[in-house]
Amino acid sequence: MRKALIVIAVVLVVLCGGLGWTAYQWIDAGLDLSKASITRAQFDAQKEGTAQSQVLAALPEPLNDIDENDLRTGAPAGAACVFYGISPITGEGPDLWRFCFVDGELAEKSAVTIPAQR
Repeated sequence: MRKALIVIAVVLVVLCGGLGWTAYQWIDAGLDLSKASITRAQFDAQKEGTAQSQVLAALPEPLNDIDENDLRTGAPAGAACVFYGISPITGEGPDLWRFCFVDGELAEKSAVTIPAQR
């Protein structure tokens, strides 16, 4: 009986630890997205042709864990793109703001939708 209780206790500790770690990861990801989100007004304020350094200085740190290959559709050739979350999150419409730079200038800005998982 005692061994069974020890096994049950170990299993519960492992499960609680796993659930706690998962919850922490979700909360951390949400905080990262919140910090790297901008409003429509901030998006609209950035004009094409503006220096990359000036655009990035006016905005928070962009998201750094985006798989850009899935989101490059329509981006200018040779562009380096950065992504920001949309604030406030409405649940409708695009998922991210995209700013693409060519030769150190803002070449294109757009709203993008994350493709559905396959």
